[in-house]
Amino acid sequence: MIVSILRRPRLLLGGALIFLVALATFHNRDALSDSLLTRPLLDPEAHRLPRADSFRAHFLAVTRLPGITIAEAKATCHWPEGEYVDFQFGADADWVVADRPDEEIEERRRAWQQYIEGQAGSKMIPWRKVKDRFKGRGLVILAGNNDTVMRLKVILRRLLRLQSKIAVEVHYFSDEEMTEEKRKDLANIGYPIMFNDLSQPHNLIRVEKDFFSTNFHLKSAALINSNFAEPFLLDSDNIPILDPATLYASPVYQEYGTVFWPDIARSWPQNPAWAITNTPCRMNEYEQESGQMMVDKRRYWYHLQLAAWLNHPDSGQGKYYNEFLLGDKDMFRFAWHALKTKYGRPRKWLTSVGTLNDGFYCGNSFAQHHPDPGDGRVAFLHGGLVKSASREIIRWNKEEKGGYFRHYKRAPTDEDPAENVHVKIIWDGADYKKKKQSDFRAAMCTDMKDVKVGDINEILPGWEKEYEELGGYWMLDLDTKGNAVKAKDKAAGKTPAAV
Repeated sequence: MIVSILRRPRLLLGGALIFLVALATFHNRDALSDSLLTRPLLDPEAHRLPRADSFRAHFLAVTRLPGITIAEAKATCHWPEGEYVDFQFGADADWVVADRPDEEIEERRRAWQQYIEGQAGSKMIPWRKVKDRFKGRGLVILAGNNDTVMRLKVILRRLLRLQSKIAVEVHYFSDEEMTEEKRKDLANIGYPIMFNDLSQPHNLIRVEKDFFSTNFHLKSAALINSNFAEPFLLDSDNIPILDPATLYASPVYQEYGTVFWPDIARSWPQNPAWAITNTPCRMNEYEQESGQMMVDKRRYWYHLQLAAWLNHPDSGQGKYYNEFLLGDKDMFRFAWHALKTKYGRPRKWLTSVGTLNDGFYCGNSFAQHHPDPGDGRVAFLHGGLVKSASREIIRWNKEEKGGYFRHYKRAPTDEDPAENVHVKIIWDGADYKKKKQSDFRAAMCTDMKDVKVGDINEILPGWEKEYEELGGYWMLDLDTKGNAVKAKDKAAGKTPAAV
C-alpha cells in the first residue's frame, strides 16, 4: 500500500510529461511534416527520373551540397608517375600552371546554383510552359555557310542510301547565311528536311552569331529550339554509318535518356570545371565529343538549359568557361556533372581513321561506335580534321594512294576507359610528298602512339568508294579561292553525288 502511494506521483508526473509532448507534437505536426517532406534528398539514380519536373527535389539537394576545392577535386586523379596522359590543353595554360583561387571557384559554383534556383537574372524556362511544343525524334544539324551546306549534302545522300526515315531539322542563322537558293539546292537531294532560323523571335532561346568566330553556343541553342522531343545532334562533317533512327532503341539510351560519345583526350585534374561542378576528377572518363549526341528533352530540359547558360555569351559565363572546356562539347558533360546525373556512353572508345604514308600515321577522323555493349559496329565517321586539311594533301592521297580514309588505329583497351593511351596532336608536313605547291600548309592530325595501324576495310569495308560516290570529295572541285570548278568526272557526265 505504501509502495503504491509512493509510485502514484511518479506516474502522474510521467503522464503529464507525455501529455505535454503529445500536445506540442500535435500543434507542430504540420511543421515537422513539412520539414521531413521538403528536406532535399540527392537521388543517386537521378537519370531514372521520368520527367524534367521530377528533378526539383534533386536539384535542391544539389545546390545544398558543400563545395569542394581544386585540391580536393584533382586529388582523385593520380596516374602513376611516368605514365603519359595527354590532354587538349597544354601544360602552359595558366590554370594548369597555377590553380584558380578557391574564392573564384566558389563564386562560379554559386552562380550556376543560383541559376538553377531561379535567383539569377536569367531564369530557366519552366517545362510546363513548353512541353507541348516538342514532338518526335530527329537529327538536328547546324549548317548555313557554303562548306557546311556541302557537307550536309553528303549526310543527306548517306541517309538515302541507308533508307533511313529519320526526320532532319537544319538550323541556321539568318537568310543571309542560308539563302533560298541553298535551301532549294538541299531540297533537290531528295531527302525531306525542315529549317529553323535561329535569328528569329519564335525561338525559345535567342542567340547572336559572330561570323568571325566559332559560335559554340549555337549547338545548345539548336537543341533547345528544336521541335523534337528527342533531338539527335549531328555535326555537318559527321557521316552516319548506321541509320541513326535505330539507335533510339539502344538499351543505353533507353536507360539514361542520353548518349554522350567520348573524345580522344582527358580533362586535366586541375581543370576548374571539376571543382565548380563539385565533381572529383575522374580517371575513367574522356572528354565529350559532341559531333553526335542523343538527349531526351522531356527528362533533361533543365540540364540542357544549364549547358546553354554556361556557354552563352550573354550569360556572362561563356567566355570564362571556353578557356578550359573547348566550347560547346564539354558544357553538356559538366552540366550533367553539376546536376549529379549520370549520362549514357558507349562501351567502346573512339577509333582513329586516317592515312599511313612512309610510316607516318595521320588521323583525320573519328569512328564512333554503337552505344551498346557487345555491339562494336561503327555508327558514325566524324571528319573533324578533314575540313581543316589542305586540298593538296587530300588530292595527293586520293590520286596517288587511293584515298584519304585508308587506315585506322583502335586501342586494344578501347572498352576500358580507365586505361590510358598515349594520344597527341601532330602535324602532317607531307615529307613523303616530293613536290609541294608554294602555298602548301600542313595538316593537323591525331595519333595514338604504340597502337598498331590497320586497314580501314577491316572496320569499314568499301568506305573509300562509298565516300567518293556520296560526293565527299567536293572540296577538290574548288579553285584556290574556294569557287566551284568543273571536275573531270562532271565533265565526263558522271555525278558523284548520285545515289
